[in-house]
Amino acid sequence: MNRLFFAFAGFFGASGVILGSLASHALNTVLTAHQIEIFKLGIQYQMYHTLALFAVGIWLHFQKSRFLIMAGWLFIVGIILFSGTLYSITYLSLPINGAAPIGGFAFIIAWLLVIIAAFKRN
Repeated sequence: MNRLFFAFAGFFGASGVILGSLASHALNTVLTAHQIEIFKLGIQYQMYHTLALFAVGIWLHFQKSRFLIMAGWLFIVGIILFSGTLYSITYLSLPINGAAPIGGFAFIIAWLLVIIAAFKRN
């Protein structure tokens, strides 16, 4: 499972850098300052949670835990729903109602599962 999480982390990390470069260099002529700010917030959350996913992958190498596995999958879902929604509403002008809050909730639950994993013994 940790290799799969590493693969997702690699993909999200690389795409976060690409999207950040796009936001800094190409989108400033297409989007408003407010839209750029929203887009960059999506990148920020993507990168933070990419690092969290990578850490979960490392942790799983040392401690097998269903809580960590669930947390990893929720980080993935959160990145796709939360950051993906922010990208789609700013760049593509596709409002996806309700997806960002679900993604944010996935992040919160993932972090709570990390706390549980820290105190659980398997």
